[in-house]
Amino acid sequence: MIPPQDYMKDLESGLEFRQKSVEDIGITPVDENSPIPLYQQVHMDLLNLLQSGKLQPGDMLPTEKILSEAYHVGRQTLREAITPLVNENLLERTQGRGTVVLAGQNRLKFFLDRSFAKQMIEMGLTPHSEVLRINRGQIDETSPSSLHRKMGSDSLELIRLRFGDDTPIGVQYTTIITDACIELGDEDFEKESLYSLLLTKYRLLITRIDHVVSAVLADEWHKSLLKISGTAPLLLVHTTAYLDNNEPIEASTSYYKADKYEFSIVQKY
Repeated sequence: MIPPQDYMKDLESGLEFRQKSVEDIGITPVDENSPIPLYQQVHMDLLNLLQSGKLQPGDMLPTEKILSEAYHVGRQTLREAITPLVNENLLERTQGRGTVVLAGQNRLKFFLDRSFAKQMIEMGLTPHSEVLRINRGQIDETSPSSLHRKMGSDSLELIRLRFGDDTPIGVQYTTIITDACIELGDEDFEKESLYSLLLTKYRLLITRIDHVVSAVLADEWHKSLLKISGTAPLLLVHTTAYLDNNEPIEASTSYYKADKYEFSIVQKY
């Protein structure tokens, strides 16, 4: 039997709220020796908990006091970590009730400065991937041109079919420089987010992502993978991700269905 304090129901929306403990969700305390800001470490850990499903819509986070103690940070640092998730409609703070996990934004829109997994969660979908190819190698003249200044560096080639729930959404061809994350090729990319792994496990902070977006017609290969027919347009997106030292870490070419999804960029000055 669930104790009354661990189960509530919003009479207006019908959404059931479940109080979660630190032990329930399994948070990871911050690493005070890491160059990554403390609030960013907390932010990424909470995002990982949302991505992994350990935090579900209707779950209520522990109180600020409990979370601060568990993460080993002050309350102001905790608020700095939570506020972006509130602004992105992943969490909701309500006076007298606490912080609740939301179902996600019910709109079919991508934001180019976000990881695929995070985009899917914000759309209310469950992200997962099918790995079509994974291969260790080195950066050479056949690698994406944006990585050529790292010629000879160890690399990982990754091709994935990306899904939101059971719907194929895009095909992504990715090359990652692995000098600082040699074991990256051993990760389970059918479940794990590349950007989250780089930050939380390998402590590699991506601070800039450049994008080039265009439109192309789907060839037979992509039609088959994305289950589309006829003369179907695709969004072609080239990206290069850079670390805080301005060195490139990853380049990708992605093909997304253009009839159901759109990209937008919010430029901040």
